[in-house]
Amino acid sequence: MKVLQTNNFNAWTFSLCMSFIIFLSIGCKKTTEPEPPLLGTDAIGTVYDFDNNAYNLISIGNQGWLRENMKAVHYSNGDSIPYITSNPEWENTTQGAWCDYNNDSQHVMEYGRLYNWQAIHDSRNLCPKGFHVPTNDEYNKLINFLGGWTVAGGKMKEKGTTHWTYPNSGANNSSSFTALPGGSRSWTGTFEGDLGTYAGFWSSSAAPTSGYGYSVWMNNEEGDISNNDELDESYGLSIRCIQNSGTNPGLLLDHRDGKIYKTIEIGTQTWMAENMNLDTAGSWAYNDDEANAAVYGRLYDFATSGKVCPEGWHLPDTAEWNKLINHLGGYWVAGGTMKESGTAHWDSPNYGAFNGSGFAALAAGCRIPNSYPGHYYALKVYANFWTSSVSEYTHTEGVYQQFVFQSISIWPLTDDKGTGYSVRCVKNN
Repeated sequence: MKVLQTNNFNAWTFSLCMSFIIFLSIGCKKTTEPEPPLLGTDAIGTVYDFDNNAYNLISIGNQGWLRENMKAVHYSNGDSIPYITSNPEWENTTQGAWCDYNNDSQHVMEYGRLYNWQAIHDSRNLCPKGFHVPTNDEYNKLINFLGGWTVAGGKMKEKGTTHWTYPNSGANNSSSFTALPGGSRSWTGTFEGDLGTYAGFWSSSAAPTSGYGYSVWMNNEEGDISNNDELDESYGLSIRCIQNSGTNPGLLLDHRDGKIYKTIEIGTQTWMAENMNLDTAGSWAYNDDEANAAVYGRLYDFATSGKVCPEGWHLPDTAEWNKLINHLGGYWVAGGTMKESGTAHWDSPNYGAFNGSGFAALAAGCRIPNSYPGHYYALKVYANFWTSSVSEYTHTEGVYQQFVFQSISIWPLTDDKGTGYSVRCVKNN
């Protein structure tokens, strides 16, 4: 097998950097250990904005959050976000803007920057690609998962008084959200509150009052959290980003055999959220056990994989996979939000899996091709999905995407067309 070079992902460089990866000559590949987080002990990965600032990725429930406040001075497309220091200009601007608390850059590394609501609502997106400023509903989902507004603040605040003013009541940071009190800038341009007393975060949801947006607040005196707060759009607040996710789950009936599949919208695409399980020539149940097919779907050779999708659906090519993966943050980090969580269908530790996208990748393993007939490998270890694309180096190999139990990365690889891998279908445009 070969590592595939794809757009937006230098897989050869990736494989050199990850020198502990062992490439097997047949079937699935095996990793020896998970990728260590680069920044923090609770992180499952690291994400970079346009300015190359690094952020920890953490999972809370089935959401993926960045653990640090945003520091970006460019939108994700490279356009500059205006930097405004004067109070009158801040008060009167109608475009996105950022500032440092008290116009002092020494605070940036710890507390991040402050942004007005126009900046966070700009379609160019100040979050890293694959992430966005959370809506009010997404904040409410987080707060409810943590037990509601009366206790969520304590679970989200960094504990201790290194950055928070005493007493920092209720703070235990059990969620790893690590909220920091970065201050704020009022609509008049003046800076409010000392660093250490308040953490205020914009949501991307507009409030009913014209010119106001929703915000979320925590303070040093209480362990609760104030959400659904309306605030003038000219205020400058901290920003946290959340990973893109799936929406509008649905069902698909395959009229050929009566099977029903879950579906999920991710970005502008609609994907099956289960593996294909059409029994046909060129397909196998893992270990020739139909009980495995009922859970993990069937394994298909390359030629068959392009023929099994229901009417109106098709086997995605690498460009369609790239679109999906880039929408979820890229090959380095998308695996966590795409893998089914837990260890029912993945070996432990199923590193970083929280299935925020709803894609629910299952580790169905593989069937080794003709030279090893009937040999199955790596159930609960790897999830491998054929694409409709062939290797640019040799037409004897097809391209597939691999998820592993020890990583949140996704691996674009090539293998013998006789290998049996899983199939996910995407809806026709």
